[in-house]
Amino acid sequence: MPRYYFHFSDGERIFIDAIGLELVGIAAVRKRVNKQVRDLKGSQSERYIQDWSDWKMLVIDAKGKTVLEVGFDLTPRPLN
Repeated sequence: MPRYYFHFSDGERIFIDAIGLELVGIAAVRKRVNKQVRDLKGSQSERYIQDWSDWKMLVIDAKGKTVLEVGFDLTPRPLN
């Protein structure tokens, strides 16, 4: 089963997921991203962060390739 790493960025810093998670494909990856973004925005950080527009989640596969980039507004962004 492939391993994916869920890094996120506030536009200035990148917070690295060094452990990752084994998932069965891109549909499972998207579901996990949606849950993680909602959890992060719903946590206590919501009190301290008013503008989420620069925040994004980057999903990297075990080969180091970015497979998905999603803004914290949960819109997929094009990969470069």
